[in-house]
Amino acid sequence: MDHNSVKKHSVLVIGPTPPPYHGVSVAIEGLLHSRLKGVFDVIHLELADRRGIGHVNKPDLHDVILFLRQWFRLWWLLLIRRPQVVYLVVSQHTIGFIRDSLLIWPSWLFGARIIAHLHGGAFREWHDSRWALLRGYVRAVLRTVTRMIILGESLRPIFSGLLPDERVVVVPNGVEVPDDDDEREHPNGTRPWRVLHLNTLNRMKGTLVLLAAIPTVLRHRRDVAFVFAGSWSHPLHRRVAEWYIAQHRLQPYVTFVGEVTGREKEASLRSADLFVFPGIQQEGQPLVVLEAMAAALPIVFTNQGCLRETVVNGECGVEAYCEDPYDLAVRICALLDHPDDVKQLGRNARRRGQLLFTTERHVDRMIRVFAEVAANPVPWQSPGTLGTIGGKGKS
Repeated sequence: MDHNSVKKHSVLVIGPTPPPYHGVSVAIEGLLHSRLKGVFDVIHLELADRRGIGHVNKPDLHDVILFLRQWFRLWWLLLIRRPQVVYLVVSQHTIGFIRDSLLIWPSWLFGARIIAHLHGGAFREWHDSRWALLRGYVRAVLRTVTRMIILGESLRPIFSGLLPDERVVVVPNGVEVPDDDDEREHPNGTRPWRVLHLNTLNRMKGTLVLLAAIPTVLRHRRDVAFVFAGSWSHPLHRRVAEWYIAQHRLQPYVTFVGEVTGREKEASLRSADLFVFPGIQQEGQPLVVLEAMAAALPIVFTNQGCLRETVVNGECGVEAYCEDPYDLAVRICALLDHPDDVKQLGRNARRRGQLLFTTERHVDRMIRVFAEVAANPVPWQSPGTLGTIGGKGKS
């Protein structure tokens, strides 16, 4: 597609930017600093709560006041700027979805075409567990959505019966993938193996599962160091972790380095030998997993969200059972016992990232979705080939 020939439509991007750092805020920031601005007249409505990761998805009076300011600013932007397209990331929690709907309705009333983006994988599970009245409200909101972006083909069933399939489009995430193929220097007796867990630290991200796996790993071998990078989102989970480490005397083998961004994050990834993402919750396609693949790290992962189709068991990493510390420990030990396999999986991970999950490829797909939605005079008009962007081997 020749993006220079696309007429500049106005697009309102609604969402948070860092800080705090989490998947959605990083993705929104990346979109705002991409080539999207060269193709469209981009407007941004900031939704960030700057108090830190511990306040995300924990509504209080401050959030109510903050939202009211954001909501009135939305009306002003709709009235003054008249965007043709409104884009936002949709929540998969009750309060979050209701908040999102209050941003969608005014946009729809002003005639904007709505592009919603699901960054997780638990939307259907949440929807089906709600009361009939709320389910009806969700369906009413979804009827205003022109396109729903999901992260992988395996997530398509989430909207079965909720949205026509032609309105659902697959656009995988993307990160910067270095062109160099420098060989990673693995331990040869001079240092321990470094196992990295980089994420928001909490139980649902698998942090405590990994901690519980460490004693089993150490019974097999002692030349292992576990690095936990990220901020704790729940004080209780942090206290449980500290108690467990003290109880099992894991202090010499476990290091918490706090939140890392920018060059610190790159250094953490470059210095690691293995990346572990033992998520319990239904993930989407975590950016940090793609970043680890770009750094040529083999991934130990659980089958949550679209991780299975992203990493591919046996190609770029190994799959462990969800919420099973012993199985996780066995997978880690099997890799550390076979350094050649670790190297090959890491090479495969980088190559797969270069092929499918680059920032350039992601942004190009997003621009195509925005352009086709903006060009459709009727919001519910069939998009032709749009539903296959990034999915089923087409691009």
